[in-house]
Amino acid sequence: MRAARRTGGLQRKLFVALLIVGIVPGMVALWATYRSSTASLKQAIGEGFQEIARSTSIRLAGAVDEEIDRAGRLAVSVANQQAKHRSSQTGGNPTAAARSHIDRRPVTNPVTAGYLEEWASDSRHYLRITIADQQGLVVASTDPGLPPQQADQTWWREAIHAPAGAAYVSNVALDPVTKDAIFHVAVPIVEKLGGTMTGAVDLVIRRNLLTQLILPIQIGNTGHAMLLDTQGTPLICPVLPPTAHLIPANLMNRLALDHPLWLVADDDAHGGRDAIVGASPVRFSHPLTPSSLEGTRWYAFVRQAPEETYAPIYSLLLSVGVIGFGLVIALSMLGFVVGYRIVKPLTALQREAEGLRLTLTTSHTDSTAPSATLPLPQEYRTGDEIEDLATTFSAMRAVLEENLRTIRSQQHELIRQEKLASVGQLLAALAHDLRNPLGVIRSSAQVVLEGPQDEAIRHEMARYIIDEVDKLSQRLHDFLRYARQKPPDPTDCAAEDVIREALKQWKAQGGHERIRVEQRFERNLPRIRIDPEQIKEALMNVLMNAREAMTEGGTLTLATRSAEGGRVEINVTDTGSGIAPDHLARIFEPFFTTKTYGTGLGLTNVKRLVEDNGGTLAVTSTQGTGATFTLRFRPVS
Repeated sequence: MRAARRTGGLQRKLFVALLIVGIVPGMVALWATYRSSTASLKQAIGEGFQEIARSTSIRLAGAVDEEIDRAGRLAVSVANQQAKHRSSQTGGNPTAAARSHIDRRPVTNPVTAGYLEEWASDSRHYLRITIADQQGLVVASTDPGLPPQQADQTWWREAIHAPAGAAYVSNVALDPVTKDAIFHVAVPIVEKLGGTMTGAVDLVIRRNLLTQLILPIQIGNTGHAMLLDTQGTPLICPVLPPTAHLIPANLMNRLALDHPLWLVADDDAHGGRDAIVGASPVRFSHPLTPSSLEGTRWYAFVRQAPEETYAPIYSLLLSVGVIGFGLVIALSMLGFVVGYRIVKPLTALQREAEGLRLTLTTSHTDSTAPSATLPLPQEYRTGDEIEDLATTFSAMRAVLEENLRTIRSQQHELIRQEKLASVGQLLAALAHDLRNPLGVIRSSAQVVLEGPQDEAIRHEMARYIIDEVDKLSQRLHDFLRYARQKPPDPTDCAAEDVIREALKQWKAQGGHERIRVEQRFERNLPRIRIDPEQIKEALMNVLMNAREAMTEGGTLTLATRSAEGGRVEINVTDTGSGIAPDHLARIFEPFFTTKTYGTGLGLTNVKRLVEDNGGTLAVTSTQGTGATFTLRFRPVS
């Protein structure tokens, strides 16, 4: 059964070993390749997004810078026309022109709304163009509905107080009248003569000037560019309206640097997790006033849905998985084939060994079978150490079978001789035990036949004859018990009941007058399953041996108690002569006895009866102080 349970174990071990040796390094290599390839792809994608953001920021800055330049050129044109107009009003007198400038008396401005409309006709991005003087009064505007006083507007205050060469650019916001998304570009008007600021030029530009630079940027199906400010507000987003999302503060803190960069964002504000994004600050070539862009900064921001971004990585992962799975399948097949080729001859050898074991354990063998080594079967011809092992095993089997036939032949002869010796020993013991009683019986009978005798003599002779007949009967009983082994008929009974029955029968035989009997029975012992007649007979033999050992009298102790493992133990202890140490190992051998009479089968029968009933028998003795016989039985389950 154990061999059957282990069938295929070596093949499984070889299979698992090949899988471990082949797959683990392969999977580690594939994992390392995947990690390095993933890192390279992320680096390449991130750098691409960074470059797109950088180029977008350059175009945005260029568009705003161009509008600042246009506003500056318009301011210079207005200043020149004002100068010419003032000169014509003063008759070309420099002194009068200087006095007019010093007095700051308003001079009629030659710039008109028509001029501004003509100037802006080459661009569709202007919502309004306004020129205001140094008091904030509107001098000219393309919007006739514009309030005449603009001194309270941020663009005028920033422009009129701007440092030399600086401009004001507002953040993108909704125009309160037209609801268009616009931003302001304002510059001061400076007279050439004296460098005095005489007003400001304001260009109100629609956001589509910047949007047209961002909308064409498409990366795959979901990638796009955005314009953000430092607060994370999307100024331009082609996907979601500005109010629908806000860039998380932690992301803005990471990308709001002074140089282009890329990073992996936990949340890209578009529902993307672990998204790769690129960003770059928008750097204007013109200096701006402190309140420009509402104190913030613009950033070009590029993102793509992570599912699309990581699609190449997922494709790589799929390829790696397919390759890895293919390797697993290939190595599994290889392991199975290699394991089968190795295990097949070993399995055949195992079957041969099992057959040899059965041959060795069977009780008969064919003594005529050939013992020569047979040619190896084809399944053993592997050309390696397994074939050598099979050859050696085949030769060994032939030798073993030949030796087995010889041993069994000798065994049969030994058994026959042993039986003859046992019969001879049995007959010798029987002849010895019969000769003495028969001699006593003959002598007694001869005394009776010689003539009339006294009544006392005749009674004595009759008693001799009866005693010797009883001895012969007991000897014949021992021989029959040894020769005919009756199987037990077990029943559930109490150990103390069997002891009492044996003790009662022992007392009935007499000869115990000088022996004191003690009974020590433990209470609540479990019942035992035995044949009570056989165990009573065994106890009778032990009690008779105890009586014969205490010729001068003594104490006989009968005790029961619970032993290790729940067994029930019966102890018979005497205070007789004891057993010599060199005799203890032989007292259960058939025909061994130290008495001048007896067959030597009493204790042999006791041991056999106890063991047939599932018990054990042990004896301890100290010569001169007595002996203890211990019988142990399993309790009823």
